[in-house]
Amino acid sequence: MKERFAIIVSLVILTFLVMGSWWAAEYSQRAVEIDPPVRLTHERDHWATQIVLLRTDENGFVIHRLEGDLMEHFPDDQSYDVVRPRAFGLKADSPLTIATSQTATVFDEGDRIIMKGDAILLRLADEKRQPLNFRSDEVTLLIKKDLAYTDLPAIATSGRSRMSGTGMRYNNATQQLDVFKSTDVEIAPKDTTDNSEPAATRPKR
Repeated sequence: MKERFAIIVSLVILTFLVMGSWWAAEYSQRAVEIDPPVRLTHERDHWATQIVLLRTDENGFVIHRLEGDLMEHFPDDQSYDVVRPRAFGLKADSPLTIATSQTATVFDEGDRIIMKGDAILLRLADEKRQPLNFRSDEVTLLIKKDLAYTDLPAIATSGRSRMSGTGMRYNNATQQLDVFKSTDVEIAPKDTTDNSEPAATRPKR
């Protein structure tokens, strides 16, 4: 009888030990994340030097070219930072444009480029138009819409005409420049004999 009682007590104790171990294991799995989700931080995951990115139209012609000394990719917002960027607008039906700055951030797979630090957009001259120089501390390029704009103070010059103000928008397709808040305007008469600015030639693509 004593032996049977000892066996029963041993089985009860063993059962409690097994159940306690199972409960402890379940609690640990619920309390601690075994595979926590990946945390994305604004740290580059790859980079390249002396980059050249090309965008073509449906016929395979290059319509936009972006160059830079250094490009870094950031996975948290899928952006690219470019050092000493040079952006070229090469659409056949629009005036040739060149945008430069100290740095740039590229978003939306290249559809939006924010030029930062001494940002300059230059529309070269052709047979009908004088060159247009549009500059500000920051200029945003909307590539698909062929637009450039800034909400900061900016200066635009074309020939001997000069316009300054806060907030500017240039549509390269229509060649229209809008100034949201003008502070100074100097419009010079057109000089048909002034040939100091040669017509731009479209680079080979």
